[in-house]
Amino acid sequence: MSLQDLFATQKDLDEHIGKTKNIDMENYKYERVIALQVEFNELLNELPFLFKYWTNKKMDRSKALEEYVDGIHFILSIGNDLGVKKYEYKAPNVHDMRTLAVGINNMITRLYRHDVYKDLVDHYLLFGEKLGFSWEEIEQAYFAKNETNHKRQDEGY
Repeated sequence: MSLQDLFATQKDLDEHIGKTKNIDMENYKYERVIALQVEFNELLNELPFLFKYWTNKKMDRSKALEEYVDGIHFILSIGNDLGVKKYEYKAPNVHDMRTLAVGINNMITRLYRHDVYKDLVDHYLLFGEKLGFSWEEIEQAYFAKNETNHKRQDEGY
């Protein structure tokens, strides 16, 4: 599992957004943290088994993957903000999905500290594994959504 290519791809998208919106992306770091919080919580909302004890509703795998990958976009963007050039995944020893979800939300709020970033990425990637997403399908979904995001910018999104 390697994020190196994804960091570069995300940097291209962020530069494209900055150019099309005529903004300095450096001034929007905290907005990306907020966006990551929103995307992660949208992912959680697609996982009724995790906290919606009052329903029998099942996870829509494709919607969950889409929300998961939206979070990857912001994680990579923030990594680029922090100057992360190299990352090696080390799965944390967390077994309970609820504990993992709460931990991820807590780490997002402290994200602009370098010591938190790697832990967040490790936990987020483990969360995807526990949802049954393979690295190949995460990459494929990421690149597809990245293409959509470029097109949206070109169309004045």
